[in-house]
Amino acid sequence: MSLQRLIVRVGRATPHTSRLLHTSIPRYYANERMHDTTPEWREKQKSKPLGPHMTNTNSTISNEMPSVGADKAPPELLTSVDPDFVPKDSVPENTERMTGGTQKGAPEDGANAELDVGEMEGAKFKVEPLRRTGEDGNTIRARLLYQSRKRGTLESDLLLSTFADANLSTMSMKQLQQYDLFLDENDWDIYYWATQEPAPTSHETAEGGGPDMSTPAARGKEMKIPETDAWRKGAPRSGEWAQTVGTFKPAYRPVPARWKNSEILAMLRKHVIDRSAGGVHEEPMAQVDGKGLAQGVRGIGGGGLGRMPEVQNFDV
Repeated sequence: MSLQRLIVRVGRATPHTSRLLHTSIPRYYANERMHDTTPEWREKQKSKPLGPHMTNTNSTISNEMPSVGADKAPPELLTSVDPDFVPKDSVPENTERMTGGTQKGAPEDGANAELDVGEMEGAKFKVEPLRRTGEDGNTIRARLLYQSRKRGTLESDLLLSTFADANLSTMSMKQLQQYDLFLDENDWDIYYWATQEPAPTSHETAEGGGPDMSTPAARGKEMKIPETDAWRKGAPRSGEWAQTVGTFKPAYRPVPARWKNSEILAMLRKHVIDRSAGGVHEEPMAQVDGKGLAQGVRGIGGGGLGRMPEVQNFDV
């Protein structure tokens, strides 16, 4: 091959091998390309206070959320509306664990704080309970028996009088002191803490949504029930309470942290189950060898709480 033809052939192949894949300028510093206001925006975001941590046990039903006009503030704006807002967690240890102890599981004051003994919702005063010292065991038992029988509501009288009759004589001094503090609580709180069903599920209370998304039972409102009972075989209800029996369920009352793991509350709940006439709690069959059960059919549970027992004499 002549030298001239070789030079021409090599010249033809050169453009194909040296052709660029693109004609744009390489972007070596793409991260530096930004809007002119980006630095100011970043500094503004950094200066904002951090929003409170919300776990999946922070219910919007049990928390009064800060509002911006007619609407509630979204979680990312809570601290902008109320810098001191601390949500109440139904399981406080969840918040404390997730935040490494930097955020408390419940506020110490404000609308979402738990009411202390003697405090009432909406009231600015506090009723301090009387504290008695220097009493011996029998004197404490006699006083607690009286306080259990004279509560102010019939439901609490029957519940606590039967509980005191069955347990006061065998309580230790530590249990007596705890029961003494427990009786300082509100009557209706004590009644529902001991008798209400377990805590509703997330679906029941619509956690993460507004209160209007929860079920009527969780809000303590009237429930839609059939016009008749199964045993009536289609016949309508009759009697004075035909329109009210079974149509209302009180709202769930959370147990405050001071009594959540209380031995006295556990004993009181067991007392309710043991004395249940059947069908009230989904628990194993109540024992039938207790004192004063007054039941008609053995093996169906206790005799209920419909009668106040006789007064005990602890000095005998």
